[in-house]
Amino acid sequence: MIRALALILALVASPALAQTDAQALYRDGLRYHTGDGVLQDYETAAARMRAAAELGLADAQNHLARYHFEGLGVARDRAAALRWFEAAAQAGDPTHVLDLARVLETDPQTLPRAAQLYAQAAEAGQDDAAVSLGVLYQNGQGVTQDFDKARALYQGPAARGHPRALNNLGLLYVRANGVTQDYARAATLFQAAAEQGLAEAMRNLGVLYENGFGVPLDETRAAALYRAAGGGAAQTVGYAYDERLMPVGDDPAARAALARAASGGDPVARFQWAWMILNTPDTPHADRITAATFLRDMAAQGHPPSMLNLGLLYMRGIGVPQDYVLGHKWLLLAQAAGVDTADAALGRFADRLTADQVNAAQARAKTHLTAKNPP
Repeated sequence: MIRALALILALVASPALAQTDAQALYRDGLRYHTGDGVLQDYETAAARMRAAAELGLADAQNHLARYHFEGLGVARDRAAALRWFEAAAQAGDPTHVLDLARVLETDPQTLPRAAQLYAQAAEAGQDDAAVSLGVLYQNGQGVTQDFDKARALYQGPAARGHPRALNNLGLLYVRANGVTQDYARAATLFQAAAEQGLAEAMRNLGVLYENGFGVPLDETRAAALYRAAGGGAAQTVGYAYDERLMPVGDDPAARAALARAASGGDPVARFQWAWMILNTPDTPHADRITAATFLRDMAAQGHPPSMLNLGLLYMRGIGVPQDYVLGHKWLLLAQAAGVDTADAALGRFADRLTADQVNAAQARAKTHLTAKNPP
């Protein structure tokens, strides 16, 4: 107790020391937020962020605010989120001002203030803020509708390649909002945004190709764009292989021998056979169930590639009932174990989970590690 009191008195007496400790707490919080060398754990990250936020660090205040707003690692609490967003924005960092504006935009009562904050951040060079303010002018939300202002706000970021600005500027030309309708110009803008992976731009460009507006009629191209917008093969994360093992060949005799060894209980053969089944199109459903069983056993024993693959099976509902919580849990454990593609897998499915599901998955992953490594 005496030691803790002495630390508090030292922090009060020395703002520089408090700032140093706040930065250390914030960096530690970021490690737990990203899973950098530790199991990703938003609850622990939030505790570190709160300690740094209470010492006045704006970055930590902003991060803690996002946790409260989304309900990650802490209870969802809009009022608490707004208090911390306001505190962070007071320091004047345009990224923090932008985040506060985004939250205020979600409430019709605070839309006018959101517009003011977007303008403040845009003047400080935040292209995202300029585009968001342009949307408000385009739709007449929180400000008087003004297509000319919207276009002017989009043009600068679009010239710098901002995908949302390119897409929204394209929509002005499609709808003839403040400009002469020009489908060809819109197609060029949508294409530039689509090349950066913006799904909305892919869909908009698909509509033009499907109808032959400003581009040649091409239903095949339109269908490809719609598929890409929905998450095509290029975004699919493949099953992990254990590079310490010999490759699985295409020779039928070798595959038959591998199947026999797997049936006999050889753990290496079971992993290889499961990997082979999951990478072979049109395999029987029963074989996929067996592959999932093999991977579950290997994952439980701490085999990192099996953790990654089992997580993908739960996310996709292949060989097991689809379960995002279990899938996320195993992907987190694979990430903590150092599987290279775990980050990509977590990112690929991130938008499918609710905050409660993420929290539950992280809790299960922590429990799994604690059981494997008791204190």
